[in-house]
Amino acid sequence: MGSTPLHRVRSWLASVVAGIVLLGGLGLAPAAHADDAFAPVPVSVSTTPESIGAGGQATSRVTFETSVPISDFYVFFRNTVTGEWHRGLTQGAFNQADSTYSFNVVFPPSDTAPGTYRAEFLQFTNSAGQEFGYLRDGSLVHNPGAVPTSGTLAVSLAGLDFNYNTPFDIDRPHTSGFYRPYLLATPYSMSLFVRLSDGRLGLYPTDGKATWLQAGQVGTGWQIFNTMLAAGDFNGDGENDVITRDSAGSLFLYPANGQGGWYPRQQIGWGWGIFSSIFAAGDFNGDGHNDLLARKTNGELVLYPGNGRGGFLASSTVGWGWNGMTSIFSPGDFDGDRKPDVLARDSAGNLVFYGGNGAGGWTSSRVIGQGWNAIAKLGGAGDFDGDGANDVWGIDTSGQMRMYYGNGSGGWKSFGVVGWGWGGFNSVF
Repeated sequence: MGSTPLHRVRSWLASVVAGIVLLGGLGLAPAAHADDAFAPVPVSVSTTPESIGAGGQATSRVTFETSVPISDFYVFFRNTVTGEWHRGLTQGAFNQADSTYSFNVVFPPSDTAPGTYRAEFLQFTNSAGQEFGYLRDGSLVHNPGAVPTSGTLAVSLAGLDFNYNTPFDIDRPHTSGFYRPYLLATPYSMSLFVRLSDGRLGLYPTDGKATWLQAGQVGTGWQIFNTMLAAGDFNGDGENDVITRDSAGSLFLYPANGQGGWYPRQQIGWGWGIFSSIFAAGDFNGDGHNDLLARKTNGELVLYPGNGRGGFLASSTVGWGWNGMTSIFSPGDFDGDRKPDVLARDSAGNLVFYGGNGAGGWTSSRVIGQGWNAIAKLGGAGDFDGDGANDVWGIDTSGQMRMYYGNGSGGWKSFGVVGWGWGGFNSVF
C-alpha cells in the first residue's frame, strides 16, 4: 500500500497532525490506463443529518466534476474542542452516473470524544491511480502528477462538518467484511461482536493493549438467531469462526474466510432448542480441538467436543445443577494452568469459578466475586490489556462496558470502565 507523508501537502498541516500519512493505492477500483483530462474538483458536499447520536446515522456525499471514477477516499477531521485529529477511513462508493461519492465515516469507538468535527482536508485517488488533496477552503494542495486543472472552483469542505453526540456509535460504519488488517496485526487480542435490534452485526476489535480499534459492520439479518457465540477456530482452517442457533433449534457454523468476510454457512446441528445456554469452551477435553458446552433446562451440562472439521464427536454429561446459574461462560484459562475454565453467576449475584482439568472434567470451584447482579451482560474477554492473563467483560445497567482484569491465578487485578453506550446492543459475544 503506497503512502505519501502529509508534510508534502502542507508543512503546517504536518506539524499539527504528526504521524498522519496520506494513504493511496488500496486497490478498491481497477486501474485505468487513460489519463484524466483535468483534476477532479469537489463541487458540492453535504452531511445528513448534521447531528449524530446513538442509534443515528450520517450519510455524507461529495459531488465531483470529473471524467474518471473516484476510488480511495479519505477525510481528515478535527475536534474543535480537543483539537484532536482523526483520519476518517470513509467506506463508500462512487456513483459514476451523477459523479457522487457517498460514504459513512468510521471512527474508533471509545476514544472519539463528542463534539463538533471539522473537515480540514480531503484526499482521494481516481481509478487512474492519480492522487489529489484539497484543504478545507477548497484549495488544491496535493497534485503530485501535475494533472491540469479545469478552472472550476472547489467548494469549501464545511458541509461535511458534523456534531458527534456519543463516543460510541456502531451505526455509522458500513462495510461488508472484517477490518482484517487489525485482526492480522494482533491475532490473539480480544474482539467483540455486537448485534443491533435491526439484525446488523458489528465487530469491535482491539489492539491487544486495552485500546479499541475501528469498528465495522460485518453482517445483516442476524436477528433470526437467539444464540450467537465466538467459537474460535472450529473447522481447523486457522480462522476464528462464529456459531449461531435459530428459533427452530438449528445450529449453524459461519466460517471466517480470512479475507474479511465469511464462507457460506453450514448447518452443523439440529434439536439444539432444548438448551437454555450454549457457550464456547475452548479445548475443554484436551484433544486439540475447540468444544462447546450446553445446559439443558433441567440443569444438566453437556460437553460437545469439536472434531476439528466443523462437526462434533460424541457428547457427554459433565455436570448437574447448573439451572441455578443466570449466566455461564468460559474466559479461557483463568487460573494459569493452561486449561480452559468456566465462570458462572448464580441468582444471588455470586460469581463462581469452576476449574477445568483439561480432560473434560473439573478440578475445584469457589466464589470469586459478589454483587454481579448489577451486570446485565457478562462474558469472557480473552486478554484485553495484553498482560498475558485473561479478563472478563460486563455491561452494567447504565450501558457502561466494564473490564475486569484477571491476575492469571484465578482472581482479579483491577477493573475499569472501557466504553459507554453498550446497552443498545441486544447481544454481545
